[in-house]
Amino acid sequence: MNKDKFFMAASAAAIAAASVAAPANAASAHPFTDVGEKYEEAVSFLFENEILSGKTPTQFGTQQALTRGDAAVIMARTLGVDTELAPDAGFTDLNDRVRGSVNALAELGIVAGVTDTQYKPNDKLTRGAMAKFLVLGFALEEEQESETPFTDVGGVFAPFINSLYGLGITNGKTETSYGTYLNITRGEFANLLYKTISYIIDNMYLFEIERAEVTSSTSFQIVAKKEVPAEFSPRDLGYYFFYSARLDDGTLIDFTPNSFQLSPDRKTFVINHKNDDMAGKKGIIVISDFDSTVEIPFDFTVPEMTSGEGIQVTEDINTIFSVPTTLERKE
Repeated sequence: MNKDKFFMAASAAAIAAASVAAPANAASAHPFTDVGEKYEEAVSFLFENEILSGKTPTQFGTQQALTRGDAAVIMARTLGVDTELAPDAGFTDLNDRVRGSVNALAELGIVAGVTDTQYKPNDKLTRGAMAKFLVLGFALEEEQESETPFTDVGGVFAPFINSLYGLGITNGKTETSYGTYLNITRGEFANLLYKTISYIIDNMYLFEIERAEVTSSTSFQIVAKKEVPAEFSPRDLGYYFFYSARLDDGTLIDFTPNSFQLSPDRKTFVINHKNDDMAGKKGIIVISDFDSTVEIPFDFTVPEMTSGEGIQVTEDINTIFSVPTTLERKE
């Protein structure tokens, strides 16, 4: 699994898992008067978790067609991508509301323009294009793909529709028609997005930290509560976390690890950072995923030697610092 795909899958999983605490079936979870029973659970969940909003304070626009611009904004919120620092994708027809979302998703290969310079944010999104959005956005290409009974599925959208159908996320408009080129409504989109998030919650692996330790000035390790599934390589796990150090003098260091290791029992994950040696430094190692942060204090300072003191530095300087981890949920 490449870095971008792992990032998308992991971030979506973390956001989904964090949001699952919200009661999706709570009464009056949203203020919309045009949401029927068929869409109630999905709209409530997505509204409560600030993934989508209405067309007006009281109208969700359930039966209105979803635009390409709105779809990009909602997907960007769902995946938690950086919409401020994303490079310009080269589309000249984007307004301020959608520009950051489209640029961020384009960088990850989730969306593309109608032409090299036109994204067409006001065009309606088809059901086939929505399948592509979801499969690429949640990195589901490698998941189960199944032939469908639909006679109108073919071309560029076929593998994406097959994937969603095989995973049980989508059905057709009829038993034999998916409605590939029909415009998708906002209500239909809400249901599909909600079903996809539910699938992620039920099936995506999340690394749960039991404790973390600084093991030397060039390495630290994270111990998982459960063994890491066999399909995840050490490098895959490396993509899951962000690493930095906050030194006592106020300096901030972003680590670029050299290598990763996973113990035989697949529970201890070792991060090596030889290019960012903490020898002679004191501070805090900060390990962040897409939802929480772990901070580990370290002290590799050496007392200054003065004439006649003959201070001898031993390997004790590399004592393992093991502290209970505290997970601080990001708001």
